[in-house]
This record gives sequence, structure tokens and C-alpha cells, in this order.
Amino acid sequence: MDSSVPASDRLAPDDAFSQDIAAIGQAPPKKRTEGPGSSSRRRRRPFKKILWFKQPFPDNYTDEETFLDHLQRNPRLQPYQFWSLMADVTVVVQHVASVAIFCCCFVAIAQEKVSPVSVVSCATVCTVLGWTCWDYWVSQEDHDRPDSPDSSLSGTYPPALDTPAYQPPYVDPMSSLSPRNQVRLATAKSALLIYAALLGLSPILKSLTRSTTSDSIWALSTWLLCMNVLFFDYRGGKGAQLPASISTNSGLMASTVLASRLPSTTHVFSLTLFSIEIFGLFPIFRRRLWTESRHGHFALTSGLVVFASGGVFVTLTSGGLLAWVIGVILGGTLTFLAMGICSFGLMSLQKYKNEIHGPWDPARPIIRRS
Repeated sequence: MDSSVPASDRLAPDDAFSQDIAAIGQAPPKKRTEGPGSSSRRRRRPFKKILWFKQPFPDNYTDEETFLDHLQRNPRLQPYQFWSLMADVTVVVQHVASVAIFCCCFVAIAQEKVSPVSVVSCATVCTVLGWTCWDYWVSQEDHDRPDSPDSSLSGTYPPALDTPAYQPPYVDPMSSLSPRNQVRLATAKSALLIYAALLGLSPILKSLTRSTTSDSIWALSTWLLCMNVLFFDYRGGKGAQLPASISTNSGLMASTVLASRLPSTTHVFSLTLFSIEIFGLFPIFRRRLWTESRHGHFALTSGLVVFASGGVFVTLTSGGLLAWVIGVILGGTLTFLAMGICSFGLMSLQKYKNEIHGPWDPARPIIRRS
């Protein structure tokens, strides 16, 4: 407590009594006598936010001179940078281009311009290559983990004495195979199971919407693909979750209803397997590539834009190589312009942000995660 404040200006227990005590027959306690100049000194003293200090102000008094001294406008504002926004927009461009490539492949298969086996074969080869890169990244991450067996043997980190060794999921500690090989074996078994299940379900999927008109199928598939784009989780980082179930299920359902309009079970099997790879597995690889290599991410974005732009233009015009080249030029230019316009638009909207903080705001705890 401040010792410079006179004792007569400090709150005393007698100040807690009000005149209501006298109404019930009790005499109020005697108040301390004050000097002749104490009241004038109290009036001249400025207002302070101190509870234990007697002041000639009511409890709900607000000092108009100092009330707005601590006013802050947009204290947590982080100005956007154009090129950082352009880099973030590439995540959206990748997914939209993937959906466009799927639609072009369906049209080409339905019009029998492309063999469905060739489409699913190319997609499977790309999936295997992507899984190889993903397995390499996961192996490096497990090797660098402090509590992994490999890191404790290599001497990079001191072995953990009070924590068990890290074990990946679906690993049998009694098996003769290494944990990484056990995970690879489990992945291969899952792939074979999906392959066999699709072979058995293809005849059923072919006749799934036989009683439905084609117009309803086109409308339903369009809405489902729009839901896939809108509900996709565009967040990045190693801690991000897997693609949202609504987005993935919408894409797979759209491929299912579209596959029911194809002429044979081979077409149905190929398109369904292709949809699983592009809607289920490809987003996982793209998310991991964003965290591992930004240059690889930008290269993949450019490749997807090239294939999507050329494929869409060829599908709309029924042209050949010249239409492909024109589509790539137009599509790449329009994509870059759209990315720039969206980035500039978001930067221009930031000036309208008006978040005011002041001494009246409740305290917010700051949680620091190490």
C-alpha cells in the first residue's frame, strides 16, 4: 500500500456502514474527523482506479479524460503480403484443377475417346510414385523422432529411458519384419482389398441408377462436385487433419452416379478406382508435399493447371493438339489473373477491418504451446 497517502484518505472499516443502519435502530459509528483542508485536497486530486482509496466519485464513475487513453484499434492486425497470398491460393487451384481433370477424363471415357484402362493405369502409376515419396518422408520423420529406435541407435538424440520406443500403428512388436516394412505390408493389403471390392461391386454400380434419367444424374453430380470443392479442407501443415469427410464422400458419390452411365463394368471399375485415387489419396499427397517442398508444390500446381486447362478446352471444342495448346495458354493466363485479383481483393478489404480493444474488454488468457 502506498505510504505517501495520508491515513485520513484511506478507507476504514467505518466507511462500510451506510445510513440504513440507523433505520433499524442502530446508531451509525462515529466518523473520523478530518482536517479543514482535506476535502479541498480530495477534490483537487485526480481520479484513480484504486478501490482502497477514498475519492469523491461514485463507484460507477468514468473519467472522460483518461477513458480512451488505452484504446487500441486492430491490435492483432497482420498486413497481408501479395506473394504469400498467391502461394496460399495455389492450394485451392490444385483442388479445382483436380476436379476439372476428373470431369475431362469422364467425358473422354464416356465418348470412348480414351481407354478407361489407360486412364486408371496412368493414375495408378502416379499414385504409386506419390506413395513412394510419402513413405520416404514418413521414414525420415520417424528416423528423426527422439523416441524412435533408429534415432537412439544412430546417436542423433539420446535414447529415452522413461518412455517406450515409438511404434507406428498396425505394428506387431513380435514380428520379424521392421516396423516400417509392416506398415508397407499393411498398405499393400489395403490396396488389394480395395481393388477386389471394386471388382465385385462394379456390376452393381453399373445398374445403380438405371431407373433415373440422365438429366437428374448430371444435376446431381454437378451439385456433388460443387460440394466437394466448397467443403474441402484447404488448411496446410503437418498438424492438419485429413480431407473432410463431406468433401471426400461428395466426390466419391459423384463418381459413383457418373460411372453408372458408362457402358461396361470395366468402365465403371476404372472410373471408380480413378475417383478414389484423385479424391481420397491425392489430397493427402498434396498436403504433405506443401510441408516438405514448396518448389515441388508449385511445380505440381503448374502441371495440374496445364493438364486441366488443356483438357477442358479440348473437351469443349473437340479439338486436337492445337486446341490443347490454346487451352493451356488461355487457362494459365486466366488462372494467374484470377489468383492475382483474389489476392488484391483480399488485401483491399483489410483496410475495412475495425476491431477496437480498450480497458473495458475482458481479459483473455494467452496460452503458449511449446
